[in-house]
Amino acid sequence: MLRRTVPAAVLFGGIVGWLSYDLLLLCRFLGFGGLWVHAGWAGLTLALFWLMTLPRRIDLLAGPTVGRLLLCIGGTTLLLVLGGEGRLLYANVDWQVRDAVLSDMIENPWPFVYADGNILRAPIGMYLAPALVGKALGRSAADIALLAQNALFLGMLFAIGSTLFRDGRRRLIALTIFLLFSGLDIIGQIKVGHAAGITPTAHLEGWGPSQFSSTITLAFWVPQHALAGWFGALAVLLWRERRLGLGALLMLPPLIALWSPFAALGLMPFLALACAEGVRRRTIRAADLLLPGVATVVALPALLYLASESDAVGLRAFPIRPDIYLSFLTIEIIPFLLIGLAGLKGRFGGPLFGSAALFLLVAPLVQIGGWIDFAMRATIPALAILIAHLADMMGGGWQASVRRKIALVALLCVGAATPLTEVLRALSFPASPIGHCHVARAWDESFAAFPKSGYFAPVDSLPAAMRPRRPHVVADDGVLACFDRPWPRPALF
Repeated sequence: MLRRTVPAAVLFGGIVGWLSYDLLLLCRFLGFGGLWVHAGWAGLTLALFWLMTLPRRIDLLAGPTVGRLLLCIGGTTLLLVLGGEGRLLYANVDWQVRDAVLSDMIENPWPFVYADGNILRAPIGMYLAPALVGKALGRSAADIALLAQNALFLGMLFAIGSTLFRDGRRRLIALTIFLLFSGLDIIGQIKVGHAAGITPTAHLEGWGPSQFSSTITLAFWVPQHALAGWFGALAVLLWRERRLGLGALLMLPPLIALWSPFAALGLMPFLALACAEGVRRRTIRAADLLLPGVATVVALPALLYLASESDAVGLRAFPIRPDIYLSFLTIEIIPFLLIGLAGLKGRFGGPLFGSAALFLLVAPLVQIGGWIDFAMRATIPALAILIAHLADMMGGGWQASVRRKIALVALLCVGAATPLTEVLRALSFPASPIGHCHVARAWDESFAAFPKSGYFAPVDSLPAAMRPRRPHVVADDGVLACFDRPWPRPALF
């Protein structure tokens, strides 16, 4: 049984189905739509599956074994437990707000608005199903459901991703590089004069004017963005291998946007590349247009929900001095790009590598919202594609000099300080407390200097057809403190 193959299409389709189910739950969260919404969602989701599995649209045969799939799910469960999910170990301070979102969704009847007339308008895809579990079984059950959902999602991604590499040795190399990958943050901290603050549990990535988050940081701090971005990157790699059709690739941005709009934006350069290649090769078919069209219809309520009061978020150039910008890139990404540049003829080289490199170079110059979230989150797909390209080199997929391989190993060893401190913090700090206050007050615990526009919007900003008619009004929490004990913060945060 453990040696039987699980078709990659089944796993890929299962993730697509779950993302589609979240879109249905959003309708319930907003309190609109009855049986017709459920019936329409079911019909459109079936259409997605049918279109996605048309002949030559997706490779139905290649896939991991049952044993490898179970191993991947077990490993990702351990990884996310280390990140604080399930509330068994320390969770980083971003979870102060994340816990409050989940608590508000559990404790208040759907739909609800806050006393100031705002609705919770945020990428809440990750919370919807766990919140329903919490309503039925309590908060602890919701935490376990969130852990189970994310571990299953990530485990399936790892299992599908393992099929990109031919044998066990190459898979182990790819997994090691993926987990260790980080910029040279410890060098950045020393450069800006923070050497005295570096401890085994410090958060090293906040040294510069911008940030490219390490793999472990993404899994521990922002799993919703990470899962959406890694799913998109995996789809791009499968498309490059001619295992996934263009339409199945194009349908992903509207489906993942409710988990992470930034990850959806980060896919756009690669979708443009795929479309350009389809036009050049004259391989675009009707299904390649129908599939993203159906996905957009399924996701339309979520897209309108996320777009409400979007002007408050804004798009602008991020102010950064040219010399500081170049210094940041030199420490964080340019050494990896120079190594990858030698493999333009590799499986994931050429225009794909070029698109990833260009996006990584430009992203620090773009700002959406009140801080550097675009650089931190929209770059997740590009970083994952770069990692796959470098892992392919180390596994022998394309020829590179011994000098380049030694240089990559050295960069990974220096950069490993970042994921190591994240893991040591999880094992050293006490388990984080559960919060007792609403999202706005939880936000002010650590992020009062930043606007809350990414989490709230006036209820009147929703389209009339989606606007809750008789929403529950959330009462003042009336709690003096959000947490019953201190929430430890890492040094250099």
